[in-house]
Amino acid sequence: MKWGTLDMQSKTSLIKREIIKTIFRSVGWISIVYFLGLFFAIPLDIIMNSSEEQRIFLDIVNLFQYNFQLQFILSISVPVALSVFLFRYTQVKQYSDLMHSLPVKRESIFHQFALAGIILLNLPVLLIALIVLVLYQPMDLQDFYSVGEILNWLGITLLFNTVIYLAGVSVGMLTGLSAVQGVLTYIFLLLPVGLIILISINLPFYLFGFPGQYYMTSKFEKFSPLIAFTQMNMRTLSSVETAVYLILIVSLYFLGLQIYKRRRMEAVSHALVFPITKPIFKFGVTFCTMLLGGGYFGEMQGGTSWIIAGYVFGALIGFAAAEMVLQKSWRVTIHVKGLMVYTAIMAALFLLFQFDLTQYEKSIPQSNEIERVHFSESFHLYNDIDHEEPLYLKEYENIDLVRRFHEKLVKDENRQAQVTGRGSVFIVYELKNGEELVRDYSINKREYKPFLKLIYESDEYKMATNEIYQVSADDTTKITITPSGPVSKRAVITDKEELKEAVEILTEEVDAASYEELQGIDEPYAHIEIYYNDSNKAYMTWNPSYTRFEKWLEEKSLLNDAKVNSKDISYALAVKAEDIDINFAEGYSYEEVFEEMADSKSSIKITDKEQIESSLRNSNGYIEGDYIIAFYFDEQRSIDIKSFTEKTVPDFIKERHQ
Repeated sequence: MKWGTLDMQSKTSLIKREIIKTIFRSVGWISIVYFLGLFFAIPLDIIMNSSEEQRIFLDIVNLFQYNFQLQFILSISVPVALSVFLFRYTQVKQYSDLMHSLPVKRESIFHQFALAGIILLNLPVLLIALIVLVLYQPMDLQDFYSVGEILNWLGITLLFNTVIYLAGVSVGMLTGLSAVQGVLTYIFLLLPVGLIILISINLPFYLFGFPGQYYMTSKFEKFSPLIAFTQMNMRTLSSVETAVYLILIVSLYFLGLQIYKRRRMEAVSHALVFPITKPIFKFGVTFCTMLLGGGYFGEMQGGTSWIIAGYVFGALIGFAAAEMVLQKSWRVTIHVKGLMVYTAIMAALFLLFQFDLTQYEKSIPQSNEIERVHFSESFHLYNDIDHEEPLYLKEYENIDLVRRFHEKLVKDENRQAQVTGRGSVFIVYELKNGEELVRDYSINKREYKPFLKLIYESDEYKMATNEIYQVSADDTTKITITPSGPVSKRAVITDKEELKEAVEILTEEVDAASYEELQGIDEPYAHIEIYYNDSNKAYMTWNPSYTRFEKWLEEKSLLNDAKVNSKDISYALAVKAEDIDINFAEGYSYEEVFEEMADSKSSIKITDKEQIESSLRNSNGYIEGDYIIAFYFDEQRSIDIKSFTEKTVPDFIKERHQ
């Protein structure tokens, strides 16, 4: 009996060795291709750019910056391909019968295949890291990055490879088709991000103030390893992200093992091998395509009827497509009962959000609960990469003002849905308990001018939104004023006394600016850069309302270089907007507009310098007025298009068009 047991163990060990050999013979080529790809991307690039002349132009701070696009393609494709080819035996009947007829436990087979895959996948990465370490001293790579960066690249690549590979393995245990395994793996890895985007597009249709853009762009990449990997050439993983991925690796491994143990051997060539996964897949696809359809029609057309039509259209397409995959035929039988249950659940969700049963819209914190508040016209101003931190208002009067404005918006919700000429406001409350409350509203600015005027004209808001307040007049070293327009000139101020005077006048101009002037549609005369404390720079615009600054420039003989004037312009063409055949809504080029104006019989040519100067002062940079004017600049041989309203058009233009 003892000899029989030993003989059986010997046979089992022999079989396991043969399995390992079979694995290496069948998928070893993937590991070799991966190694060659990485070698081409990193070590070969290092060697090819080793000369002194080439090193001067290198801007490399980590290994991901060597042919990052190629590294990314390899890291998202090789792990999935390996998981598909490695576990193909579960999807081919003859191969499956053979493997499961061997005197080896299922767990043992899974461990052998899964662990062999991890080794084959990550061995090329280890070899590449070793090669780079060998090249480190001879190639003087310490001039670009440390040994720690090499180890960081090694760790991150191993981590992402293993996560993506084990995701493919776990998904592969649910299906009997290789193609479906590959597609479902990518869907599984992208699903969290996809759902965030789809839900963020759709919820603003039902929840007044829901900040969809905030959720779509607020670090959603962390919810998908495929998206997160796209940023590894610019940042590294945090300790929390690393811990999450390690937990995910362990979870996916044991999840794949448990599914494999429960998988029926005869379940090959089926899209999904477990009955319970079929309705999940079917209605999951239906839900996603429904959101996609509703989001598309909602964004493109607007209106409740279009949104509902999009939901119905998207849901039907998704339901039919899922049935085709499950039934492996385009001639499918639609199960109406399941579709009706799904429709009832979606109708309940629709009512939940449509009537704000969660009280989301009415949730406004009390003033004494708020630590500070961000208030701006757009999420992009909150998420401005040029500033380390968004602007915040901390004074109680401003916090309470924003809060009362917010209450007024919520009260006027139904009226807001009907307004035209929209602007927007973006509000972020930071509460004393550490939580945040974020809202985004489209509004009619004219209707809420009393609130907006008080906020924008407050000293705290001006100081938070204007960089001029960061500048000390005594520390200013240079000011450059670049005119708005196609001219090459600019004014430069370097005299110490003039710098001090300019900064003081500009600060006073911003202090005195009214809400109407700050929000006006007039194009700025110029863009101003103020250099201070040697390496710091503040940016601001020279608005037409800054008349004291204009007068000061004229006194210092700088005005001619600081703004566009009639001397820069050869001539101008003016025409009524209705007399030219340009559909501005469909897009246009300045050249197209100029040619159309030149061909128009009602177009007038202006060459008088005083009239050109008057036209410059009264026109604005938006081509939405009643009259269009085109300025031709001789120096750059370029064109600038502006417009007038009936109120701002000069009399000499208006009279010649009557």
